Amino acid sequence: MYMFVVGSVKAYGVLYTEMVDYYSSGSGNTAWIGSIARTLYFGLGPVANLLCKFYTFRRVAFTGGILVGLGHFLSGFVTEMEFMYLTFLMIGIGYGLTFAPCSTIISYYFDKRRALANGIMVSGSGVGAMALPFLYKYLTEQYGLSGAFWIIGATFANICVAACTFRQPRYLVEEQRKREHARGNASNESRINDGRSSCEKSHENTVQKANKRPCAALDLRISLFKNALFTLYVISFMCCAFGYTGSFILIPANVKALGYDKTYVALSVTIFGGVEVVARILIRLLADYTVIKRKHIYAVSMLIGGAFSLSAPLFKSFTFMAVYATASAMFPGSYFSLISVLTIDVVGLENFAAAFGLLTFCLAFGSLPSQPIIGWLYDLNGNWHLSFILTGCMYILAGVIILLEPIVVRCCSKTDNKTPSLTENQQQDDGRATEDECKDDVESNDTSFTHL
Repeated sequence: MYMFVVGSVKAYGVLYTEMVDYYSSGSGNTAWIGSIARTLYFGLGPVANLLCKFYTFRRVAFTGGILVGLGHFLSGFVTEMEFMYLTFLMIGIGYGLTFAPCSTIISYYFDKRRALANGIMVSGSGVGAMALPFLYKYLTEQYGLSGAFWIIGATFANICVAACTFRQPRYLVEEQRKREHARGNASNESRINDGRSSCEKSHENTVQKANKRPCAALDLRISLFKNALFTLYVISFMCCAFGYTGSFILIPANVKALGYDKTYVALSVTIFGGVEVVARILIRLLADYTVIKRKHIYAVSMLIGGAFSLSAPLFKSFTFMAVYATASAMFPGSYFSLISVLTIDVVGLENFAAAFGLLTFCLAFGSLPSQPIIGWLYDLNGNWHLSFILTGCMYILAGVIILLEPIVVRCCSKTDNKTPSLTENQQQDDGRATEDECKDDVESNDTSFTHL
């Protein structure tokens, strides 16, 4: 699934260069097509995770596979670019329904080697990014853009086959049974004549209010942002997502602008994907050991990627672009292979599904303007220099933000120390009044910074 879903997102640059020529609509405007799909690919994470709890991972991912295949197939009938927005809207919904379940389910099945397991999984995207560009090139040359979309749609329908292998994690199955058992007990208690204490009534009212929260159904726990580290990582991931997703069109488009043919355009994307296959597994394997902290691996990777991006305008050969594609895949490309484990380190496994859904929702806003802005900069300047510089700045910003973690820790510690303490009697009174009210929230969503 990662090979087809995430791989196609990365290989989109090959189709992007073809659509710019086919529709003659400008680099920036055409970039919105892929941007729409990519935004839904990230933004539907909370919705997909919610649906997985009610309808299982298998059914949700299977439905997403149908939409991805059908969306590509219908794109083959589009004669005007404006209608391509609609078909890629369908593709984006399919991406969203497959990406989040695929990214989440693996962490429920591994503990000690969770990082390596995720690394092997996400390396599938590198396989897709390595193979799909030349497939796209061959299909467009042999059958044109329309015929290529028809065949791609049929190929991507195999996502449904992969989805059929999904099995609902035991952790979620047991969680569902507990909820059903709790509902059954609550239903039986409602039939008993009320003689209950005022404290019990207060607790029931609190639970009812919690169940009526607008975001409760989507498990979109905004309270997770009370965790300063989680907020810090989300901001950094958004900056990296801006630069990283922009590279999907920046690398092949710049190769084409330098005067190289379609073979070199496809080769640049293939190099990017091929390096990711190896790099992500190695970085995940390194992250499983405590030799180097995961956050330091991430921060250094961002800084190295930024340095390469800032130096890119100085070179005008395919050799450097091959080196740049290698560096982008090896260093900034590692960010997504570390997202899951870094998030679990901060919020814990019990809050991982909710945190990951909230994180992908934020990544959607980080990546949405990336490709259009990069395309518009080319339309305004006639080259990709400013696009490389902007990408490099976003990478460096992502790394610097993580390096500010010690400062954030100290600031939050000082804030906690300055909080006035209650007297012993006040603590006892308030504790009795709020114990039942807070107990469920603390157990299900312990995002207090002091507990890290």
